[in-house]
Amino acid sequence: MVSIVLEYVSLVLQVFAAVIAISLFKRTKFNSSWILISIGFLLMAVSRVLELWPTIYPEMEDQMSIVQRWLAFIISLVLLIGVFYIRKIFQFMRRLDELRRETEKRVLAAVIRTEEQERQRFAKELHDGLGPLLSVIKMLVSGLEGMSSVETNEKIRQNLRQAVDEAIIGVRDISANISPHILNNFGLKDAIEAFIKRMGQTDGFKICFTTNLINERFSYNTEVVMYRVVCELINNTLKHAGASFVVIDLQLDDHQLFFEYTDNGIGFDLDVAERHGGMGLNNMRYRLQSVNGNIEIVSEQGRGMRANAYVRV
Repeated sequence: MVSIVLEYVSLVLQVFAAVIAISLFKRTKFNSSWILISIGFLLMAVSRVLELWPTIYPEMEDQMSIVQRWLAFIISLVLLIGVFYIRKIFQFMRRLDELRRETEKRVLAAVIRTEEQERQRFAKELHDGLGPLLSVIKMLVSGLEGMSSVETNEKIRQNLRQAVDEAIIGVRDISANISPHILNNFGLKDAIEAFIKRMGQTDGFKICFTTNLINERFSYNTEVVMYRVVCELINNTLKHAGASFVVIDLQLDDHQLFFEYTDNGIGFDLDVAERHGGMGLNNMRYRLQSVNGNIEIVSEQGRGMRANAYVRV
């Protein structure tokens, strides 16, 4: 009695194993080796059924014995071929691992390159912005120490106050570029609007910004990455595109935050720019990929540029 129960339990277990193996077809991309192994599991379950068949119909024992021999041969052949081709799965896994390591290297290189560019920009702003102002302040303070008239000293004091005010504004701007306080306190929408306002709207250059965001907040990394990408695109347009008009449309829809950026500049050859790492295109892409997003850029010489970026939130 116990042996019969064990036979039926083993049949159930083999059927269950066959069902699990078949359910993994999609995950293995319908790999031929996994299909063969799954067929082997299924045939083993059928073999168990045939072994139990004579207990129900004893008169068919001889016929079932012959069928079982052929079935055992087929199972052995299928499993042998499946195991032989299973190396393809391991090759696929190895390629995935190599691709993952390569992607991690690229992301790390992009992060290091971006940090170095930020340091260089910070140093340039300090040198070109605050450096001359501090030199002027030092010169004015030296002027106050001389034996000048009251009227001259008053003019020096006025110039000194103006230079100090400009230095304070410069420090505030540099601080806002390094760590935008509006982004931390009020969110992505207000930070982009503040950046656009700080860039200044001149007669020859306009930025139109539209969004359906109100007070929505996202993770810190998501907001920082989207903000930096928008700022990078605007800076690229100002430096390289010769554009007079920019349109930015930022939208939140179905747990996806995306924006469309277009300018009417001179455009550029996208293949050449990506090949030489121009305008930070690779940095933007790797930044977005780090927060489960991506960017698509389309541009042609003389036809401006369009960028579509998204992040899943």
